[in-house]
Amino acid sequence: MKKQRIWLFLFLILAGGILLSVKPIMEYRSQRLNEIKQAASMMDMNEAPNDTVISSIAKKNDTKGTVVTPEVSGEKTKEVKTVSKSMEEATKEADMTMIGLGDSLTKGSGDSTDLGYIGRLAENIEKETDTSILVQNYAVHGRQTPKLYKMLKEKNVEKSLFEADVIVMSIGGNDLMKVVKDHFLDLQMDVFQKEQTSYVERLDLIMNRIRSINSEAPILFIGLYNPLLENFQSVTEIDQIVQRWNDATQNTVEKDGNTTFVPVYELFQSVDENLFFEDGFHPNDQGYELMARQIQYRLKQDNLVEEIPFE
Repeated sequence: MKKQRIWLFLFLILAGGILLSVKPIMEYRSQRLNEIKQAASMMDMNEAPNDTVISSIAKKNDTKGTVVTPEVSGEKTKEVKTVSKSMEEATKEADMTMIGLGDSLTKGSGDSTDLGYIGRLAENIEKETDTSILVQNYAVHGRQTPKLYKMLKEKNVEKSLFEADVIVMSIGGNDLMKVVKDHFLDLQMDVFQKEQTSYVERLDLIMNRIRSINSEAPILFIGLYNPLLENFQSVTEIDQIVQRWNDATQNTVEKDGNTTFVPVYELFQSVDENLFFEDGFHPNDQGYELMARQIQYRLKQDNLVEEIPFE
């Protein structure tokens, strides 16, 4: 009887020691999962059905300025509303046409000027080279690859792409964050690898579709930064996943010899100042300006668009 009590006493001591050692691990895991859940819940993955999805890029106090382009409700484009010139007139007067495709990064969510990187890029080029640029931005907040591919079959988008001199796009961030939201309780690398494979297949279809419409215009594809960097620095797995996602994206899009992948990951890693909007995910004005300058640097260094006379 005494032996049984001794063994029971030793077992309770051993069990207590195990529980004490496991508790900090479980608390850390619980905290990390709560952070991931909170971060994922802050991401608005749904497209607002009546939100403006084609932004106007107008150069202030300039007779060469761009025009307000059409708005769309859902997937269909409304009738073009003219401000001072028709779209046909603006296209004829502009030296070149720049088309924006993709998600909230290209739409400019978080930019107080509504220009985003594509509008800022156009303005900077106009100021520095005296080249007038017409911008038509078809990007949508929350857009994922399946909806982008579907949009590329719309007649008005086909027409704009066919006439484009340069195409700028960002896509894939919402595909990635959907995986985070769907699997935040069990974030395993194999889950992301499986979705990454599917994402690459969809991206390949998008690139082929664009090239079937316009085989000549240079494409600038904007990479991802870590959207959780500002508020959730302890979620280190996301940093590794974003970099792998960027590598897969670059390998896919640059199979096309006239497409350039523009990395922005380091911009948001190396700058001490806050580059994020108040939502903690989208860039602020300074962030978008840095992105625009990064794209312009690649345009100039690699002479990607011969129509732009950089000095």
